[in-house]
Amino acid sequence: MRRPVYIAASGLLCARGGSPEAVAASLWNGEHGSEVRRVGDREFPYFALPLSEPSWLKRAEQAVCHVTTQLGALPVEIPLFVASSSFQIGHYEQRGEPYAVSVANAAFSRQLAAWMQLSGPLASISNACISGFSAMEAARSLIASGRLDEAVIIGIELSNQVTLAGFSAMELLSPTASRPFDARRDGLVLGEAVAAVRLSATPSPWRITGLRTGLDAYSTTGPDPEGGPIAQVMADCLNEAQISASNIELIKVQAAGSPGTDLAEANALHQIFGKKPPALLSLKSAIGHTLGASGIAELVALLACLEADQIPATAGFQQTDPKIGAISPVDRNNCHIKRALLNLIGFGGGLASMIIERS
Repeated sequence: MRRPVYIAASGLLCARGGSPEAVAASLWNGEHGSEVRRVGDREFPYFALPLSEPSWLKRAEQAVCHVTTQLGALPVEIPLFVASSSFQIGHYEQRGEPYAVSVANAAFSRQLAAWMQLSGPLASISNACISGFSAMEAARSLIASGRLDEAVIIGIELSNQVTLAGFSAMELLSPTASRPFDARRDGLVLGEAVAAVRLSATPSPWRITGLRTGLDAYSTTGPDPEGGPIAQVMADCLNEAQISASNIELIKVQAAGSPGTDLAEANALHQIFGKKPPALLSLKSAIGHTLGASGIAELVALLACLEADQIPATAGFQQTDPKIGAISPVDRNNCHIKRALLNLIGFGGGLASMIIERS
């Protein structure tokens, strides 16, 4: 038994707004301002949630409850899949010494379920930046096989110094701004987000027709510069959806402004789509790279843009990189997109591609 799986509802809170529609409107208007966070004697731009609550745990509760209300009434027994890179590390940092860290950070998922007033099956997935799509892949496979009828997937990534300091130490952060695919790109910009989708076997306007994950073992810190593994995952996703590359009208690229990763993704796009790929859009330069939450947050933001037929420009892109060639994000436009592909490339080699289409 192989049933189609639909996106029945979604919710989002990120630096650009408190609902999918508000975020889409902000992106359309070209808003991409950020705050600043300090690591030692260095400062970096950072996309923070618009919440003033000083307590990390109460702030997390506010964000989760806010997003949950956007999903509509949920059966208490609906399965919950949680995606995160850092879980509640920020809470432990704020409490200070002694650091009474739980045996499993994923125990935080039980707290999320309580805030959402859910008591059904619970799963936690943490594999860096593709966590959201991995969680969706797990839930989708169970719905498609008939083992579940619906599920909620929530991605959560909130501020903590461990993550910021780690990326800073590896010289992966830009001191100024994220510039996807731009010749001047010099690193990514981190951010916070809480986002959720409700997947269902009941028909809805958008359906997931392809979802594949993979692994790039070229390096622990970056992808194969030729882009071969990334291209293979995209090809696998197209094969599952039973469509050709020419059927894709828009690609939500990973492109976070990292010199090596952006080049690898561009090379992969050349392999699959040739010299003239579909329209390209990167969201990380406007909402931040939200790590474990990025897959869900960017999916929800993109769906809201597509529903409004308003494809925003990619913030930070100005100058074409000769090494990347004729691949650049599109200008702001009102195209009606029926089918889109979304890419994720994670630290440590995780890869994921998803295809969504109008029902």
